[in-house]
Amino acid sequence: MADTSYELSLDSYKGPIGTLLDLVLEKKMEITLVSLAEVTGDFLNYVTALEEDPRYRALVADFLVVASKLIFIKSKILLPSLPLTEEEEADIKNLESRVRLYKELKDAERHLAEAWSASPKMGAREFLLSSERVFLPPERVTSETLRAAMAKVYGDLERLYTPVETIAREVVNLKQKIQEVMARITSEPTAFSEFKKNASRREIVVLFLAVLHLVRDQALHVDQKGHFSEIFVAKKGKKA
Repeated sequence: MADTSYELSLDSYKGPIGTLLDLVLEKKMEITLVSLAEVTGDFLNYVTALEEDPRYRALVADFLVVASKLIFIKSKILLPSLPLTEEEEADIKNLESRVRLYKELKDAERHLAEAWSASPKMGAREFLLSSERVFLPPERVTSETLRAAMAKVYGDLERLYTPVETIAREVVNLKQKIQEVMARITSEPTAFSEFKKNASRREIVVLFLAVLHLVRDQALHVDQKGHFSEIFVAKKGKKA
């Protein structure tokens, strides 16, 4: 993962979707599943920095929900043969659509801000430009009815796009899997499929991430003869 110049700005708190959008746009990428996977490391660094600030620890849970989806997306891209349920496929697409919608809303907000700052604030009836500007709602419309209408719109959007999360019954610890891999392999090549025996889908994903971490740390040698063929891993010292 390449370094990013994105700076954490806790004083002007950004929500998880806003932060994710900023990271994607900063790299000048279109919003796609590939680009979301690309910024996973940067987003996790943001979450770590957020967690270390006591003022924002209560907000970390919102970021962890998005972070877990990003790790899932990245795992799927790294392991394209990994089968997913319809619910999991929909969950991945949902995050992409939420980021796209958020961008559209931010673009609209920026457009409205620019249009509202321009003077005059009307595009017709020039003979009224010199008149005092007034707001003439229907007689039955009050500030309370306007407030209630806006609250209803906001509530509808919140119900549509606030994720309802089910806590997974199975929790797989990456550090433990790294230790497990190191304990099981030797300098002799071991097939990755050996680690997958009787493992759940979540375990397989975390095991693969553990192998990637160890390769990055130059603790393992990995060999694969062709696309989607068996992966062999061995401790550094003797090639597979």
